[in-house]
Amino acid sequence: MDGPVEAIRELEYLLRQINHLMNHYTRSYLNDRGLTMARFWVLSNLSRGQKLTMGDLQRRLLLAPGTVTGLVDGLAAEGLVRRWRDENDRRLVFLDLTAAGEEFLEGILNFRSDVLAKAMSGPGETNSLDTGQLNADLRVILANLRSLCKGERERDAGSNKGKL
Repeated sequence: MDGPVEAIRELEYLLRQINHLMNHYTRSYLNDRGLTMARFWVLSNLSRGQKLTMGDLQRRLLLAPGTVTGLVDGLAAEGLVRRWRDENDRRLVFLDLTAAGEEFLEGILNFRSDVLAKAMSGPGETNSLDTGQLNADLRVILANLRSLCKGERERDAGSNKGKL
């Protein structure tokens, strides 16, 4: 195996491990507050004052519509998410965060940022990483992945035309 392929595999491994450990820390934090990771992912995809449809949320999370409905039901019952139907098209259900949901999400995101900041500097060290450059590089990767996924969805939609 040549160098660039090994470097890409290492990058994928490192990203996967970082995600796993961040989720581990987050899960522990959420458990103390009576929330699941799945509900966190719903909250993290919503913004206060910026409506999102249930269908859009389902596509973002790559979950079945019934699963998303159950998650949203629980968050709405806790007063963290607001849900309403479109006046012109009752099939459309919109969501956004309530003030309590926004505050709750902010606490989770602050916790995650603190964990990552500590991990980036290590015990007794100061952060020597160029966070700005790292973020810029990761934004490029994310944009390219989104583009690849969009192309794949469009290809899949085209290949399913005419099928029953």
